[in-house]
Amino acid sequence: MAYYSSPKKYEMATGKRFTENCSCIHVTGSIRGMVKLGFWSKDSDKVRHGKWIYQ
Repeated sequence: MAYYSSPKKYEMATGKRFTENCSCIHVTGSIRGMVKLGFWSKDSDKVRHGKWIYQ
């Protein structure tokens, strides 16, 4: 799992294009909780964009 603090850092590190068409939570939410409950994959990348965190 990798966490990127911005879409630009994600794109530079992975070579993939960032998209907002995926599940997201507010920054006050818990990434660990989303993984623990099975909503997000443990191995997927997480990207913060503004006040949202996208899988």
